[in-house]
Amino acid sequence: MPLDWTLINHDALKLIDFDGLLCGVERFDCNTFRDEVSRVEREEGRWSAEQRECLRFVGAVLTMMLRADQPAEPFGPMFVMDGQRSAIPADFPKEELLSLQAWALSLQDPELRARFLDVLWIQARSFPAAQGAVDAYIASALRLEHPKDWSSCHKRLERALRLAAGLGKGGADLRLRVLSEIEAMLHRHRGTDPLYLTLRLTRLLLEFKHGDACQFAGFALAAAASAEAANDFWRAKDYYQLTADCHRAGGDAAAEGPALRQSAECLVKESELAYKQLGRGAITAASVLSDAVEAMRQAPGGRDRAAELHERLLVLQQESLTELKPLSSSVDAEALVKIAVTAVRDKSLAEAILALCKMVKPPSISKLKQDVHEQARVAVLGSLFSSEVLNSRGRVVARPPRLEAGANDPKDDGLRWRMFRNAHLTRSLNVQAMLNPARLEVLSAHGPDRLDLASLIQYSPWIPPGHAESILRALLAGFQGDMLVAGHLIPSQLEAMVRHVVESRGGATSMLEPGGLQPERPLSALLETPEAAQAFGADGVFELQGLLVDPLGTNLRNEVAHGLRDDSGMFDYEVLYAWWLLLKFCVLTSKLVERQQTAMVTTALPAKDGGQEGAPTGERDANSLDGVTKDRGEK
Repeated sequence: MPLDWTLINHDALKLIDFDGLLCGVERFDCNTFRDEVSRVEREEGRWSAEQRECLRFVGAVLTMMLRADQPAEPFGPMFVMDGQRSAIPADFPKEELLSLQAWALSLQDPELRARFLDVLWIQARSFPAAQGAVDAYIASALRLEHPKDWSSCHKRLERALRLAAGLGKGGADLRLRVLSEIEAMLHRHRGTDPLYLTLRLTRLLLEFKHGDACQFAGFALAAAASAEAANDFWRAKDYYQLTADCHRAGGDAAAEGPALRQSAECLVKESELAYKQLGRGAITAASVLSDAVEAMRQAPGGRDRAAELHERLLVLQQESLTELKPLSSSVDAEALVKIAVTAVRDKSLAEAILALCKMVKPPSISKLKQDVHEQARVAVLGSLFSSEVLNSRGRVVARPPRLEAGANDPKDDGLRWRMFRNAHLTRSLNVQAMLNPARLEVLSAHGPDRLDLASLIQYSPWIPPGHAESILRALLAGFQGDMLVAGHLIPSQLEAMVRHVVESRGGATSMLEPGGLQPERPLSALLETPEAAQAFGADGVFELQGLLVDPLGTNLRNEVAHGLRDDSGMFDYEVLYAWWLLLKFCVLTSKLVERQQTAMVTTALPAKDGGQEGAPTGERDANSLDGVTKDRGEK
């Protein structure tokens, strides 16, 4: 329900005394404040109509998610559900916010003050609000400083820094103050914190070229050694990488190489650990060791060690074939959620996203046909009548006929529509019970940013030239639940990807008409080409047709392109599924190319007998998904 701004004013807000109301909470952050405000708002007889509306306003502002690494849009919705979302800054009118600036500046609690002043800055560009927000963020970060629960503190310092940096020359003193506070915090911990506080603080200082990078390298090295001693090899890898980055920033090139080799050795140790663990085994060990080989090859002085590790990798890859087993079972939605979350939990970001990409498969055409005919046998009337397919505006766009007895051709409209309908139900279950819970787990555990995703898709041959930035923004928006952005980007990027894949395989993507005109072939025609079938497989093509372009299916590409979907329609689970497809296509093809490049380089190294190692056999086509996900069975 929209806020009633006639009831929200400075005096009503002052009468509530939020500083006193929230002083007794256990944790001083916006999430906890939001829960407390929501609780007291429900108390009957305590509040006037004005005060209750003020409580709703404050709760809405506190519900936004802070995205400190995105200075242009630092707040996003905390949740999206059933076509609805929580508040974002654009929901609050500029003039109404400006009338509340004095109240926001008077707030004593720094967390509250930072949130409201930052929203004022975003919506109304009030310079005093921006200055006050920076000071408040610093105070809130210092109060939340904790070596284990580090992310809240770091986010507020990063937001303060990026906000101050965005003020130009007028924010120079504020920027220096934030950097000094970050450096002071780093010196307090000196790499002794057990997680990632030192790493994230150091990265900010390196980005803004502040402080003694060589000294920071010592802190990072101490953190790396501590993580390695605790068998936390992923964290150790990151800290050794940070050590190398510090040496490079400090001009000490001689120390950079050893740190990079140590970082790669941590992957070797993680591979050895995975090999011994139940549920990971040779498959995971080979995947991690493949990354170790590539990292060691790129590290100065790591060529010989890379060749040695490659020999071990070949053994693991052969052994992993014995671990591939089909899985077929019937489970309820709650069990699926547990399976999905477990599949990505307690893994590195790369491992978790790879598991997310392999989590489900498109339903096979044969299975869809079998299910349609079984349903027709059980529910006879449903197959005897034609139906109507409506678009998102309620217009009739197709009338699939009755299902003819013995229909077997997926191009038969009666059969095709019923197959699309079953696929639609399967996607709904997959998104709600598996893909979205897994996405939220990855987001909560890692908060992937643009650079993280760029490293995972950088080798993909399926990304069209000049489209990498659009695809990165679409993927990042999807992870963060910003489906308004993702929903508008993804269909066009999937179409561009299909066009690029077909063209790269020699297929024609345009037509030659009289007069020399060469109009582009539409996506529906591209998906009918042999090249698309080779790349995506018959089941994958059928899935893309039903999801993107067929009026008998979801027709997402055309609905978005023609502006038929409103804002709430962008939060439909089909949009999130399309996001997952784009992520899967980019990550898996990138991973294939990365492994093939590693294999080609390492096989070119001198063998022990002085000859050349043989070229690897059985390699998969890097421009095809056929077989990419065969290490997971049917769900």
